[in-house]
This record gives sequence, structure tokens and C-alpha cells, in this order.
Amino acid sequence: MTDRSPNPPDSRFIEALTRHQPVLEAFCHANLARREDAWEVLQETNLKLWHKSADWNPETEFLPWAFAVARFTILSHFRDRSRDRLVFDPDVIHSMAEETESFACELQERRRALGNCLEKLSQENRSLLDAHYHQGKSLKQLAAESRRGESAMKMIMLRLRRSLGDCIQQQLSKAPA
Repeated sequence: MTDRSPNPPDSRFIEALTRHQPVLEAFCHANLARREDAWEVLQETNLKLWHKSADWNPETEFLPWAFAVARFTILSHFRDRSRDRLVFDPDVIHSMAEETESFACELQERRRALGNCLEKLSQENRSLLDAHYHQGKSLKQLAAESRRGESAMKMIMLRLRRSLGDCIQQQLSKAPA
């Protein structure tokens, strides 16, 4: 591709793009029904951000600028797919994007709170959550490995989820608005 910026992005841009990647990903997924479309738009957004990196002022917030680029990329995606049967009106897309933008920012705060709350758990409880949610082990497998009944494992996981949910809510209510 010959559409390269004359100067590579500086480290502040790269750090901001990397740090906000999960939020941009959530934004794209929330605005597009198909996972494949969301990934495609995310990659296209990243590419556009990279090429426009010289336009970003590091003294300003990165995320609103990145959301604007993503929003236009999503609109282009819908325009290009206008031959499909179901196509949203541009006003609907703008409205959805605004709601999704605030949700994506909230998601970033929730992830940070979740990280803090996970650190407060015992190593055994963190290992159970990791085995179930990251490694994909079933409750039946976890129960067998820990020599507990499946009902007991369900109750442990329910209590852990409730505890994490309460902790996250508490952290978010303390966070400055």
C-alpha cells in the first residue's frame, strides 16, 4: 500500500492506540451484528488511525477522536453493504454509535474494576475462575478435579460471580465521575 504517512507515529500515539484497543473493539462489536464485520471494521479503523496519526494532538483525548474515525468507518461499511436486505438508516447508525461510545467507555472502567476485584480473591478462587472462563472447563470437570459435587461447584461459582459483581459496583460507585 502506498498510502503511508511520511513519518511513523510517535510512541504516545502507539501507547494510546494500544491502551484503547479493547474499547475500540467493543465499540465495533456493539455497532455491527456480525463478528466478522466488527473485526474487519476494527482493523480498517486501526489502519485509518495509523495513517491519520499526525492529525492527533497528544494534548487532547485520544478516545473521542478514535471513536469518530470508527464511526465513519462503520458508516462506510454500511454504505458498502447497502445491497444487503437489512440496512440501517444513517441517523439510526449515528444514534447507535453515540450510545455505544458511552457504553464502551463504561466497559473500560468495568474492566479496570474487575481487575482490582480479582486481585482481592484468593489464589484458589482466581484459579477456578480462570479454569472455567479462560480455559473453558465445565463445572462438571472443575467439580471432579476438586473432588466436590457439581452442585457445590455451581454454588461456589455463583457466589464468586456475585462477590465480583458487588465489588465492581462498589468500585464504580467510588470512582470519580
